[in-house]
Amino acid sequence: MLIAVMTFSSCDKEKSTAQKLVKDFLKENLVSEDFKVMYCYDLSTTRFVTDSMCQAMRAKMAGNKFFKSNIHYAEGPTSKNLHFMRVKYRIDKDTIFQTFYLDEQQTRIVAFKEN
Repeated sequence: MLIAVMTFSSCDKEKSTAQKLVKDFLKENLVSEDFKVMYCYDLSTTRFVTDSMCQAMRAKMAGNKFFKSNIHYAEGPTSKNLHFMRVKYRIDKDTIFQTFYLDEQQTRIVAFKEN
């Protein structure tokens, strides 16, 4: 029972850390400061996103009208195992669904895409 509680609290802490990282990323990079995160889905892990895929996502999102033209990603190579979180948020009357990819240590956003 204790192991189950510790595992659950660890997962909850990881999700909370990822949520804060995504919210901070949005706050820094969205054109509008008036946004509301409605829901953050569970944090998952993938090995299938490569550095070139991250570069392609970055290039595609550079033209997104909701984001500043110079989106700030953390420097450095991406890790082999990425975490990702799907996020639903609102800007004015628009509801946006995006997936954010975080490095293995959950210290930075390496890319994101539209869902």
